[in-house]
This record gives sequence, structure tokens and C-alpha cells, in this order.
Amino acid sequence: MTGESLVLDTIDRRIVGHLRAEGRISWRELADRVHLAPSSVADRVRRMEAAGVIQGYAARIDPAALGRNVRAVVDVGLPPGADPAAFEARLAEREEVALAMYVTGPADYTIIVDCEGAEGLDSFIRWLKADAGVARTESKFVLRPIPV
Repeated sequence: MTGESLVLDTIDRRIVGHLRAEGRISWRELADRVHLAPSSVADRVRRMEAAGVIQGYAARIDPAALGRNVRAVVDVGLPPGADPAAFEARLAEREEVALAMYVTGPADYTIIVDCEGAEGLDSFIRWLKADAGVARTESKFVLRPIPV
């Protein structure tokens, strides 16, 4: 981020909404959707990129296509005196991790993982306890996501 503070207006917010849903949209299509010239849309997007509002673009991959057909939420508690930075570095090495968050409440972290079946989740939890120094876990299978 450049340190520049940027206030988003209604059109910027609409542009961001369209880019979140369809990051590869053309300038022309995006311009048509927000009723601006393509050059104006391009200028707004570049300004939001420079300010760090838009931080990048990524492909959304279906985890099942990679053999990861089980999604779970794992709450993790570290033992007293554990090094959170070391834990976070170890966690970043794992391909199963879709999202990891440092949270408030009884857990220290909430992790969303995509695993190869229940066996893959079991292996991940065993790794957390044996190799990543986790004191306790609580996991929940995701039955289905809710579109928002």
C-alpha cells in the first residue's frame, strides 16, 4: 500500500463488486456495467490498485478438482509460551490450508482446510499436534457453503 488514503465512492464500490465476482472482466464489459467509459474505469481500477484497495487477482480453484473433497474448520489452541510466528510459518507451508485467522475467543486460530477425505483431515490434525506444537483442536466438517 502506498500510504495514500482512498475514499471509495458508489461507482468504485460497484467496480470492486464486479471485480470480486469476475476478476478477468474486460474494461469494456466493466465499463458497460457501471455506465462509464472504459478509460475512466481503467483509471479508477489503477488508482485503487496503487492505493492498495485492490491487492491482486487470483483464480478460484475447485478444491475437489485437486482431490480435496473435504472442507473443515479447525479451531486451534497453542500451549502457553508457544511462538505464534513459528506456528504461522509452519502453517503457511501446508497446501491444505485455504484460510487461517488469528482470532479472539477460546481458540487462538481458526483454520479452514481442504483435505483429501476424512483421512486427509485426520493426517492434518495429527500433524498439528505432533509437528506444529498445537495443544488442542476442535474441528467441524463443512456440509455445504452458503453463497453470499
